[in-house]
Amino acid sequence: MFLNHLDLQVPDVPATAAFFERYFGLTIQGNRTSPAIIILSDERDFTLVLQRRRRDDEAYPEGFHCGFLVDDVALVRQLHARLVADGVACSDVIENNRGVMVYVRAPGDITVEISHRTRARSSTPRRCAGV
Repeated sequence: MFLNHLDLQVPDVPATAAFFERYFGLTIQGNRTSPAIIILSDERDFTLVLQRRRRDDEAYPEGFHCGFLVDDVALVRQLHARLVADGVACSDVIENNRGVMVYVRAPGDITVEISHRTRARSSTPRRCAGV
C-alpha cells in the first residue's frame, strides 16, 4: 500500500494548479480552467487534487505542509534560485542533519518543502503494518 493522492482545498484553484505545474513538473489532467477542481499528476502516478474552499475563513493548521524530495542537492538550490528570480516568497536554503531544504508558500497559503535528504532512503513504497 502506498500514498497515491493528496486533496487540498484552496481559494484559487487555477492559480494554485499553475504554481504546481510550473515549479514541480505536475501535469494538469483534463479541464485546465475549472474554478472548482483541477487534478494534476506526475510520472510516478501521484495525483494532486485541488478543490475550491467552501469558506474563505478556512485555513491549514500551523505546521501543515507537503514536500517534494529531489535526488540532488543542486536541484534544491536551482529551484530556490528560480523561485527567488520569479519573486516568489521562500525561505533561504536550510542545511541541517536532515538534509538541504527550502520552504515556499504556494497560492492558497500552502507551505511546500523541497528537500534532499543526506541519508540514503529507499525508493520502495512503504508498507502499512498488517498489509
